[in-house]
Amino acid sequence: MHVLAIDLGGSKISGAIVDSAFSLVVQNSVPSRQSIHGIADPELVATKALIADLISDAKRQNIKLAFGAAGFPEYVDLDGTLTTRDNIDWQVQPQEDFARVTEFSWIVQSDVRCAGIAEAKLGAGRGDLDFTYVTISSGISHTHFLQGQAVTGPHGEAIGFGLTEVEISGSTHVLENYCSGLGIARRYAQIGGGSSLDAKSLMDRFDIDDDAREIITTACEVLGAEMAHLVDQLSTPVLVIGGGLWLGSARYRGLVLESFQKSCQALNVYCSIRNAEVEHAGVIGAAIYAFAELV
Repeated sequence: MHVLAIDLGGSKISGAIVDSAFSLVVQNSVPSRQSIHGIADPELVATKALIADLISDAKRQNIKLAFGAAGFPEYVDLDGTLTTRDNIDWQVQPQEDFARVTEFSWIVQSDVRCAGIAEAKLGAGRGDLDFTYVTISSGISHTHFLQGQAVTGPHGEAIGFGLTEVEISGSTHVLENYCSGLGIARRYAQIGGGSSLDAKSLMDRFDIDDDAREIITTACEVLGAEMAHLVDQLSTPVLVIGGGLWLGSARYRGLVLESFQKSCQALNVYCSIRNAEVEHAGVIGAAIYAFAELV
């Protein structure tokens, strides 16, 4: 049995045909945006094209797809309905939109819960009933696991770490807009540094560009402090952290951890931090949710 799993991110869309052992039989990815500005994938055109390509691959290999699941960087309620359009430019509920171009049904889940469930079952959270997964990439979000189950909240909105409001030099900022990959790139563009550089490019300029270094350093200081407050609020014993920015930059991780440890000491809290282990965690997690529908 195989399912189609999609992880739709603020910078990249990943998809795969996944078997019941959670192996990726066919995998592909495409950009979800051409600019750091605006929201991604207008009308889900790129996502639907990727789905069509994967369906063609399945037909060529005589693979029958039983179900589809997609993770979105949006709020998703307990009925599997998207309730926001902050990051992705969807116009029709995706499970309906995707079902129109496939021969099977779909479910939608928050992308951070997809990645989190993959780590809970197959990765760095395996064996821990209580832990918190945080993703740091184009955006920032979290999902908390208690007794092995993701905490959804009454409306499915218990993922909002990135929407924490922080006061910096007398001004209020949204954590994600200040510290994430897109947030860093947009802050750099706002001071006239150019809008063609993403967070990875700015990391490469850390030692030669004073503006890039200042933006990155302040982002990491703020994020580390807020992660410590998250640990304090949730009383979580373990943070599992994934996402392209976190896993892709040792310098970023080091600066955030320095701030985190200092803030934990001030708050008198302790929490172990582990890097996420599951490659393509968002895709694998979407597949986990898809197979759960088939049981």
